[in-house]
Amino acid sequence: MQPEVEPLCSSTMGNPSMHREAGALLVDPETPEEMQTCCLSRPTKASKQHLRQVIAEYEALDRELPCIRKFPTLPAAQPLCLCMETLPEADFTHLEVLEALEAELPGAMESGRVSSIRFENMNVICGTAGRRDRWLITVTDFQTRSRLLRSGLSPRGLAHQLVRHDELLLGDYRLHLRRSLARRRMLEALGAEPNEED
Repeated sequence: MQPEVEPLCSSTMGNPSMHREAGALLVDPETPEEMQTCCLSRPTKASKQHLRQVIAEYEALDRELPCIRKFPTLPAAQPLCLCMETLPEADFTHLEVLEALEAELPGAMESGRVSSIRFENMNVICGTAGRRDRWLITVTDFQTRSRLLRSGLSPRGLAHQLVRHDELLLGDYRLHLRRSLARRRMLEALGAEPNEED
């Protein structure tokens, strides 16, 4: 009984000079060496083209999103947290934001309808410049949330819309995943192992 012989690659179809037999490579000594190595090596032109494409995609994403927020896991939902985005130049204080809240909801803190006001400097978090700061306002019920979403806030008389913080965080998380995937693809194309934070 003759052992089963399987072709090594498509270019050896019909060419009995190169086969794989029981895990060993059989090479016909009469076949030119260039033909043997050509079949064994990867198509370098296609590989280089693929590598250039992957790196170009990553660089384009890097230009589009130079600094993004990183997440170790999907952020937890905070349905009662609202966000007011402001330009860094606005430089509002906690007191000014509280006064703007009190103008919309008299006694907001004392009545317990607003539980906290926090400031997030997105430029520090992302290690960049030019991003909007975020004021996070946590309320205690959905009625208060709906009212503030409709009215917005006007610190120093400047109108600002409030949005659900969850929506902003989810958008940030999607950008993080997009960037991580592009980085992973680039590292794989370069033959490097992605580390845990990718």
